[in-house]
Amino acid sequence: MVSDGVLAITGIWVFLTYFQHLSWYNRLLWGFFFLTISMTSLIGVLTYAGVQSFAPLHHSLEILAGSLGVVCVVVGVWTLILRQAVSRLTFMTTVGLGLILFVTLLSPEMEVFAPIVPSFSMVIVMLIAFLGLLRRDPRASWIIFGVMILALSTKIKAGDLPIHPVDFYHYILALAFVFFGKAARGPVQRA
Repeated sequence: MVSDGVLAITGIWVFLTYFQHLSWYNRLLWGFFFLTISMTSLIGVLTYAGVQSFAPLHHSLEILAGSLGVVCVVVGVWTLILRQAVSRLTFMTTVGLGLILFVTLLSPEMEVFAPIVPSFSMVIVMLIAFLGLLRRDPRASWIIFGVMILALSTKIKAGDLPIHPVDFYHYILALAFVFFGKAARGPVQRA
């Protein structure tokens, strides 16, 4: 429950701190990524506090964060690394694809694919970050750090750590948020 709260607060803080200088549509894409996860975490706090009526909403928000959120972060990283502003058409297409994916994954027959989408998107984000490294963009290394610790955190099993694996995942995801924020901030200008 505490890790859900930490994740929600970190997601909102990183978005408000690091992403306000981006263009409107770029900021909205990153906002969908951070805020879907933060909203899921806030509902998770209520669910774990015993308000079981929020359990179906929490499940749906997890799928929303794992579909719309990850589609938005893939396009957000792409535009960040290539230093492009997202057009209205690109924004609408991205959100449309994310929502179609969300509705598809809500289907009981397709729900089995819900864990695959975020994993596949991590690979795509990592490839985009490697493209950034090839272009000598120092922001790409922050993206790579964030994705690497996320990937490692999914391999932790119960008993490996003194805390529950879900809590560990939440704390690592919060740290990855900070890394993504540092990437959005860009390189530090030296005087």
